Amino acid sequence: MKSSKRLLAILLVLSLLIAAAPAASYASQDALDNPEIYYTPSSDYQSGDCILSASKMMIRRASILRGSTAWASITNKTLRTPATIMGLLLNSFTFEADGLAYKVGCGFFGGAGKAGRIKEFETLIKAHPEGVVVWGEGAASTGTHGVLLVDVRDGVPYAADSSRNTGSQKKGIQKWSDTSMKDPVKVTKYWYIKEVGISKNTTRSTSSQSAVSTLSIKNQTVPGNLKQGKTFAVKGTVNSNYTLNNVTVAVINSDGATVIGKSVNPKARSYKLSKIDKYLKFGTLAPGSYRYVVSASDQLISATLVDAPFTVTGKATPTDSTLRITSVKAPSSIKKGKSFSIKGKVKSNVKITKVSIKVTDEAGKVKLKASAKPKAKSYNLKKLDSKLKFRKLKKGTYYYRVYATDKAKSLTLVDQGFVVR
Repeated sequence: MKSSKRLLAILLVLSLLIAAAPAASYASQDALDNPEIYYTPSSDYQSGDCILSASKMMIRRASILRGSTAWASITNKTLRTPATIMGLLLNSFTFEADGLAYKVGCGFFGGAGKAGRIKEFETLIKAHPEGVVVWGEGAASTGTHGVLLVDVRDGVPYAADSSRNTGSQKKGIQKWSDTSMKDPVKVTKYWYIKEVGISKNTTRSTSSQSAVSTLSIKNQTVPGNLKQGKTFAVKGTVNSNYTLNNVTVAVINSDGATVIGKSVNPKARSYKLSKIDKYLKFGTLAPGSYRYVVSASDQLISATLVDAPFTVTGKATPTDSTLRITSVKAPSSIKKGKSFSIKGKVKSNVKITKVSIKVTDEAGKVKLKASAKPKAKSYNLKKLDSKLKFRKLKKGTYYYRVYATDKAKSLTLVDQGFVVR
């Protein structure tokens, strides 16, 4: 009888503890470390699926962080149609699963050197705890490749690589050096989840979140047009009916790189942006075009709350490069044996020292290339057209890229996939 009473007492205590525990709105680190999240069976993998697989991993992590119990239903097969065209990952797409709609976008890295790139990694991970897909030409021992970056610890990046999580391998998350990737500087492009909202078409499999998130911002200020050296007061209040996990304010330049920014983890339902105003030095911005972005996430969704363009005006100096390309004509689909005429004008406010064009296959092997040293502020790509024999390409998927360097910086100006059919 005593043992029965003791067992009854234990069960009563356990039931009270369970009842008092908060509803599971985001996953524990143990759940995110599960190698099954990052695994792709051979039957679900096609050649060239590295970026698609990394995107699947990213969306799986996002679904788990938001309380979904159906992450296993997110596969390369279910993601392929909304996320790709002719085998290439779209720059932006929306994917729906288990009552949630994931909006994905892309950006380009701008940091100089390894330290600068890892700093950009840290900034992205703070804003996107589900991870970001990073990709680059010749970025891995296997050639052109992409992986899911999930963390930076003590200056060391950690990632999940489809090459280590397909078929018989289930390595899960690894140090960057243990993946197939080379120097982090090799990655030039990334994909990230811009927003997670409630799908209108499906019902969630978990009842842990019953109320729609009210994540929003009010009384916000935006920069508009600023003179070089002038400050700007960041204001606004982010609110939600759920606890705020992250609030990020960032200024993004025309190359897609974050030049100033600050992320915080409020762990409250309301947060005033004025608290981080001192960290955002608008007076240090060089003349140019920018975007002022405020993003936030709560225990249910993440969203971009403000995305406002603005300019900084002032006298340009050689370090304030305006390197860009206009009037671009890039291939998208070419019939085998047919030629293609490229177009585009590379321009800058300072002298352009080099322009190069490369066409690579899916493995990153260069099939066509041409370059020039203009030593001028403008260069017409037509001058390189005769050196690029598109008619010699075999059927398959390729990447067309235009690179340029002036006296201030180097950029990838065009990065487009195409097929020869």
